[in-house]
Amino acid sequence: MLCILITIDKPQSGALTMPQELQNATLRLRQQLKVMRGQIDALSVSEEEFKDWFDQQLFKVTHSQPGDYITEIEGNIRQLERTSNVENQRWLAERIEQQMLALQRALRCFARKP
Repeated sequence: MLCILITIDKPQSGALTMPQELQNATLRLRQQLKVMRGQIDALSVSEEEFKDWFDQQLFKVTHSQPGDYITEIEGNIRQLERTSNVENQRWLAERIEQQMLALQRALRCFARKP
């Protein structure tokens, strides 16, 4: 499983080179999240086992199912697509990257458990 890192480059003009690049990146992220959701389902991880994996500042603490972490990332992707503020885009891109990396690490660990 590869984690797609989002990078937003700011050209000399100050505008982001986004529309098609952003669409391509978010499409790949959504595909990866679909795979991760399938992994969560296949591993039958309970929320009790899963929630202690993540820093409270990385994910909301109100999730009742492990799949809710993916739903939160999907919401952040939608927000990234809607915002035009460069700083907000960078912050969201970094947050999505951190969330996906954390989720990927947790899934790898649970996949190794007997």
